[in-house]
Amino acid sequence: MIRRLGRLHADERGVSLPEVLVGSIIGAMIMAVVATTIFTTVDLRRRADDRNQFAGDVSITSLAFDRDGIMATDTAPARSQTSSTSCATPIDLGFSEGGASVRYRTSSGEFQRVSGAGTRTMVSNVTGCSWQAVQDGSGRYTILVTLSLTGASGESLTQTLRAAPRLW
Repeated sequence: MIRRLGRLHADERGVSLPEVLVGSIIGAMIMAVVATTIFTTVDLRRRADDRNQFAGDVSITSLAFDRDGIMATDTAPARSQTSSTSCATPIDLGFSEGGASVRYRTSSGEFQRVSGAGTRTMVSNVTGCSWQAVQDGSGRYTILVTLSLTGASGESLTQTLRAAPRLW
């Protein structure tokens, strides 16, 4: 019986307190690394989503603005705007669509195309917008629109759109 008790007392199966503490610390460090990796990946995905949205919106807006800008008439009110102004002041291109003049403007954080056919939002998340008509050395005019966008993730972009009216 004494031998049995001695064997039970000498049995060292199991773990000691220092071993449990070291294992817990290592486990906590691994969990912290995994959690940081997950949060970083989610943030990078959100920023990439914002950049993709910006790229698509700006690309479509640039094409539409360039197309409309080419059709601007020589009597368009936009031609006389030679100093930089906010896009809250409409960019009136002087030609009509659906019985109303085609204009671009910002409203409630959106860059919009307004005409007789209705109002169409071209870009959302606009935090700043300015425009002006600039004349180059050869006497040709170009309409420049500078858009500043900020996405939900905090990602931001500033892009300048150009349109060269044929009749100016």
